[in-house]
Amino acid sequence: MTSSPAGTLIRIKKQSAQGNTLFTYTGWLLNDGDPMAILARWELPDLHKTYTTFARGDLLLEVFYRQRPYNIFALFAGQKIPPDVNWPQQIATVSSKTISAICQSLGSHCALKGYYINFTRPVHYDSRQHCLAWRDVALDMWIPAQGPPQMLDEADYRALNLPERDPQLARDIENARQSLLNLARTNAIHQILNL
Repeated sequence: MTSSPAGTLIRIKKQSAQGNTLFTYTGWLLNDGDPMAILARWELPDLHKTYTTFARGDLLLEVFYRQRPYNIFALFAGQKIPPDVNWPQQIATVSSKTISAICQSLGSHCALKGYYINFTRPVHYDSRQHCLAWRDVALDMWIPAQGPPQMLDEADYRALNLPERDPQLARDIENARQSLLNLARTNAIHQILNL
């Protein structure tokens, strides 16, 4: 049951593996069930990576799980969308609270760039404070809209030494990694996002 209405502006805190807040940003709640879905807009300067560019104005459908050791961000080109969109109103006007429906309702071209997966501890959401916190454990995966998946930051992940510090989490992450790689190889990753 949803305790916060769709379109509610919430704070998202990305934390280190140790629980320190790395940065905070805002997004609009689509669903606060399990999984939770949030629509966010990349407001920082363009970030050029070897695998993609996070460009100012891009849209992210961020899906967080309360019981799984990862989150998934679907990254969409959003530069053609005006900066002054009233997102709560836009979200309220579509019956299906997915990024596809929202982009379609805007009448704008929102091309999927790919999926960014962060391996994490399960998310914590405080519905009274409208604040979501997630703890990153360094390991990431990029699944482009076209092409093979790539594992990222594996050296940083190994440096955390999770198999010794938290063997259950390390096993959960390895199982999730294999499952997600299989979905990526069969172009089925979108199925778990309900896009």
